[in-house]
Amino acid sequence: MAIVAYVSGHGLGHSAREVTILRDLPQEIPLYVKTVAPEWFWRAEVKRSFTLIPESFDVGCLQTDSMTVDQAATKAAWEAQNQRNEARRADEIAWLKSIGARLVVTDVASFPLTLGVPSVCVANFTWVDIYAEYAGFEAIVAQLEAEYAQATLLLEARLALPMAYFPRRESVGLVARVGEACVLGRGRSALIYAGNWGMPFPWPSLERFTDWTFYTLTPPPKPWPRNLVVLARETVRHENLVASVDCVISKAGYGLVGECMAAGTPLIYGPRAGFAEFAALDAALQAWDGGIRLESEAFLSASWPLESIPAKGSVSSLPAPAAAASVERLVAIWRV
Repeated sequence: MAIVAYVSGHGLGHSAREVTILRDLPQEIPLYVKTVAPEWFWRAEVKRSFTLIPESFDVGCLQTDSMTVDQAATKAAWEAQNQRNEARRADEIAWLKSIGARLVVTDVASFPLTLGVPSVCVANFTWVDIYAEYAGFEAIVAQLEAEYAQATLLLEARLALPMAYFPRRESVGLVARVGEACVLGRGRSALIYAGNWGMPFPWPSLERFTDWTFYTLTPPPKPWPRNLVVLARETVRHENLVASVDCVISKAGYGLVGECMAAGTPLIYGPRAGFAEFAALDAALQAWDGGIRLESEAFLSASWPLESIPAKGSVSSLPAPAAAASVERLVAIWRV
């Protein structure tokens, strides 16, 4: 009678979205999570009982840094992953039967949708949208479209690409962790989210922003500027940190964009080549009064317009109702 969630380990954005939903499932429903995202993140975010299994069913994009995709390496990795998936298809189907799986949830691997169990994809984009822009991926895209089309339902998160290959869909709104503001210190503050790959900012030059304190969870190369505070992850919840600072400086990814919009915290960001979802995120950020897009050179050289950041509380905060709506739909399908 279980629900099994297959969650991409490409960055933390997919996990951040899914923990917001899965942690509110009724305790009576056994929950299994298959992901190679960090276990510490899941244990910290999901307080109900669940079984975590470190397995991967997609590869996402292989990157050379936070802003650049290695397309050739991505294609080779996808082909290898596809072979592994097919080789374990029978075993995976048998395992799902052994635990009494009644529903599969995926964000955003396509293979689990083909295993004969009612399935829900939670997404604002899929690997079809990403790979469609890459040369030589035509056969891969065709296979993925056919697999995604087997989903029982797409729960379309706000800031979505069209994803016309899903035959059945429902829009659920913005999925985001909603933070609570706390006092960090005196003066103005900014969170620099550098991601898994870091950011090639000229970190020592941040000292020229004499009225600002910068916070980060990813230690940059030393020497650190005197106005940079490197926080341990357990010090403060990420969404609370986003809600507490005057602005966030980072690449535009779904999880972070959602947290900024929900908190009304401005986001300074640069362009991302090779990421199809950037167009949807960028359009939403430009329509919101808190999105501050810079050209790549200005963004990476730390030429940030901090003097024009609005006063705390003056940027619109957007509702994020999708977690509750998604839980309701998942439970309804699970009960059928």
